[in-house]
Amino acid sequence: MAHIVVLHGLYMHGLVMKPLASRLRRKGHSVQVVSYNSVRINEALLFKRIRNCLSETEKNVIVGHSLGGILAVHFVNSHNDKHTPIDSIVTIGSPLQGASIAKEIQNRKLGFILGNSKEQGLVDVNQLTVDCPIGSIAGTLPIGIRSSIIRDRVPSDGTVTVEETVLPELKDHLCLNYSHTSLIYAKQTVEQIDYFIHHHEFKRVVEQRESVEC
Repeated sequence: MAHIVVLHGLYMHGLVMKPLASRLRRKGHSVQVVSYNSVRINEALLFKRIRNCLSETEKNVIVGHSLGGILAVHFVNSHNDKHTPIDSIVTIGSPLQGASIAKEIQNRKLGFILGNSKEQGLVDVNQLTVDCPIGSIAGTLPIGIRSSIIRDRVPSDGTVTVEETVLPELKDHLCLNYSHTSLIYAKQTVEQIDYFIHHHEFKRVVEQRESVEC
C-alpha cells in the first residue's frame, strides 16, 4: 500500500478531493489532501507542505487533478530527500503540455483571472521530466467551458484536450469517458489510480465501456 498526497486543481479547494481520498483509503492507502491558493501559488510554501506530508516508511505517491498534476511533477523535479522518495505520480486531466483554454483566455486579455497559475504551467510550460513513473488519465466527455471559448472538435474533457495530457516521458496514459470535473468523482478513476500504484501501468479490460485507448 502507499501513502498518497492529493492536490486539487485551479479554482478548487481540498474539499472537492475528499470523496476520491476516502475511496483510496478504502483501498488500504493512507491519504492526505493538500489545499493551496491556486491563483496565488506560493510554490516554496506548497512544496514545504507536501514534504511535511511524506512518509519515511511507506511508498509515497502524489495524485494531482488538472493544475495539481502539473504542480506534482514540479515538486518531484525539486525533491531530493532520499528518506522520502516519490514512487510514482498519477495526474488526472492535467494539461502537461499547457492548456490551450488558458492560452486563449490570456489572448483575450483576461489572463488576470488565472493568477500566477499561468507561470506554473498552464500557459508557460516548464520542463516536466522526472525520474519516477508518471501515469496520466485523460477525460473524453466534452462537457465544460471549452466549447464556449474554443469552438473546435478536438477530443477533450470539456476543459483540457486529450493531447495536452500526453508526454513522451509518461509511463502510461489512459482515457476515461468523463468530463474534467467528474473524473475526480468517478469510481473508475480510483480503480485506475490504485492499479497504477501497484503496477506502474493502468489496467486494460476487454470491452470496458468507461475507458478507451487514445
